Amino acid sequence: MSLYSAMRSGVSGMSAQSSRLAAISDNISNSATVGYKRTTVDFSTMVTSPGSTGTYSAGGVRSSVRYQMLEDGVIQSSTSATDLALDGRGFFVVAGGTGAGTQYGLTRAGSFSTDDAGFLRNAAGQYLQAWKLNPDGTLPAVNASAFGDLVPVNVGNLVYGGSATTEMVFSGNLPAQATAGTTFTTSPTFYDGLGNPLAVEMTWTMDVKPDSTVPTNGVWTVAVTAPPNYTVTPANATLTFASTGPYAGLPIDGAGLPLNPMPSFTVSSGGATPTSFTVGMDNVTQLNGDYVPKVIGDGAPVGRVTTVDIDSSGVLWALYNNGARQALYQIPVADVMNPSGLVAQDGNTFTLGPSSGQLTLSRGGTGAVGSVVGWALEQSNVDIANELVSLIETQRAYSSSATIVRTADEMVDETNRLKR
Repeated sequence: MSLYSAMRSGVSGMSAQSSRLAAISDNISNSATVGYKRTTVDFSTMVTSPGSTGTYSAGGVRSSVRYQMLEDGVIQSSTSATDLALDGRGFFVVAGGTGAGTQYGLTRAGSFSTDDAGFLRNAAGQYLQAWKLNPDGTLPAVNASAFGDLVPVNVGNLVYGGSATTEMVFSGNLPAQATAGTTFTTSPTFYDGLGNPLAVEMTWTMDVKPDSTVPTNGVWTVAVTAPPNYTVTPANATLTFASTGPYAGLPIDGAGLPLNPMPSFTVSSGGATPTSFTVGMDNVTQLNGDYVPKVIGDGAPVGRVTTVDIDSSGVLWALYNNGARQALYQIPVADVMNPSGLVAQDGNTFTLGPSSGQLTLSRGGTGAVGSVVGWALEQSNVDIANELVSLIETQRAYSSSATIVRTADEMVDETNRLKR
């Protein structure tokens, strides 16, 4: 009985080493595959009961396949804005189609490019999945434990419809040497809801000139004029600037202290969809020198997407030729309790398995998941030198197991010749 058990043990050893050889072959052939996770084959003993203490029955070896999911590959820069890598734990979510009922998978291979419809796809034809953000860039209520709220990422033919101005701030210097009645006009541009450029006029008029011998403060009136169909509230405001003392050159109130708050104006439009924005003031001075106005405001004209950018949290931003940027998608980083329990599929992807554990979808760089790296790709975690060494070891172990089978067969033949 022990002879045949030895033969079976040798056969199990050959089978186990064959599995290891197959894994090494895949590792070597995928050493240049982006995001590939190498496969290892672990061995454990199989023990059979001999029936008595005077004999030994060989049990053999059992092989177990494992994917080294938590062993990261080297992250290298690329020349594409849609190439992504993960610095740390986690996976990207991909799907085999854009419609309902598609099969979702997890992958570390982040080489995505746009197809003819503008969707981001990898080399296996799978679509990158993300949460669609609200127009203001906020994330809507989503289920972070399932794939149901994810949509394919599409960056093709995006048109930025313009952004309405919500705030403008004036700062600058008013010449203290100007004479009473001197005026200065600034016409900053603002944008309506359709991205149309319009101008609002700010006219400064000196009412009282500071006197160097008599403590007289400088007084300026600023009037704001809006284009047709717009109103301004209030129409004007008066600022008094200290000519002496610790606040010389700064606007002051009736008590001689720095003016707070500074005057502001509300520019409003009527119509079916009324809009409004404020014109505030900050760091306005009256000093000897030139009239130096500076107006900062938000809003943007109509523009088209020139490129996209993905930050470390996974937010995909569209960059427009008018200088504006808009958050479009939140690319989640998927994680499971036991990554080794994922089931390998074609296209360098994995699906959830019975032992993979609970799925969680998170922003990059939060909790245990890694951050998203744009303009980069994670290389395979295969070390060719180690694989070649393992290949030699496997070949030797297979030959040794084959020797066991051959020796046991010769012993069986010798036993059969005893009866002759």
